[in-house]
Amino acid sequence: MGSQENEGVYPQVMKNTSYSQIIRKYGVRLKKRLGQHFMTDPKLLSAIAATMVPADDWVAVEVGAGLGTLTKQLCSRARWVYALEIDKELEPAVSDNLACFSNLTWIWGDALKFDLSGQTLRQTYPAAPLVLCGNVPYYVTSEIVYSALVGRPAWNRLAFVVQDELGRRMAEPPGSREFGRLSLWCQYRAKVKVERKIPKGAFLPPPKVDSCLVTMEVYDEFPLNEEEELVLDEISRKAFSQRRKTLLNSLAPLFGSKRKLFELGDEHGVDLSKRPEDLTIDEYVTLARAATPHILPDLQA
Repeated sequence: MGSQENEGVYPQVMKNTSYSQIIRKYGVRLKKRLGQHFMTDPKLLSAIAATMVPADDWVAVEVGAGLGTLTKQLCSRARWVYALEIDKELEPAVSDNLACFSNLTWIWGDALKFDLSGQTLRQTYPAAPLVLCGNVPYYVTSEIVYSALVGRPAWNRLAFVVQDELGRRMAEPPGSREFGRLSLWCQYRAKVKVERKIPKGAFLPPPKVDSCLVTMEVYDEFPLNEEEELVLDEISRKAFSQRRKTLLNSLAPLFGSKRKLFELGDEHGVDLSKRPEDLTIDEYVTLARAATPHILPDLQA
């Protein structure tokens, strides 16, 4: 199998576990291009699932379900689990692993084509607590989180196993060099907590870096309305794409002139001589609200 590594397939160096036996039985080829790293320790999986799904009335959507190793534990705890997985070649192994669960809907396809805001699911479960969760492939983590947060989320909680560095950036406070657009949106929408570190040896095959479990308890209300959040999204995109510039310089094109932007910031007490990582969440909220009459018409054109 070593020659397959150049073809984007991990060499199958397996320990004597039930999942390894399933992988061998069905000839599963773990694909690098899909970032496939599966957790197999039942105790670890059980602990992670217990954090993701705190009670049996929760409905869970799992992104990147893989072989179903985490799915199995989620099904043991949740009212219902919707598992999203893009690699249909795993279907025979998944069927073997999860055939006994009656509270599972397995969906083959790209998670980014699913409604990750949770609004569609909320129509089916108007009163149930909802969680978006999973052991998310590293290459698509940021896009998954943005898709879940930038639109109005219906989730009560998000909980992901992610690359350790990324997870800590999600929770990093303003004023830090690591504070970025992802940090801003995570903390605007939710209370973010790094729950535990997960060593790379906990995965099959092991990735090059450690991971962590991050939870986000989504707030019941948000300070901005949906139109103002469109402006916040545009401001944050512009600011953090040019993070070495001051906000006055990076955002001026949205307002037509630096003078107009400076006067707006001065009127509302927002220091635009700062770089984007140095503005607090409240200051971003103030700026977005004040900027909406100036920017929104162009965004909606």
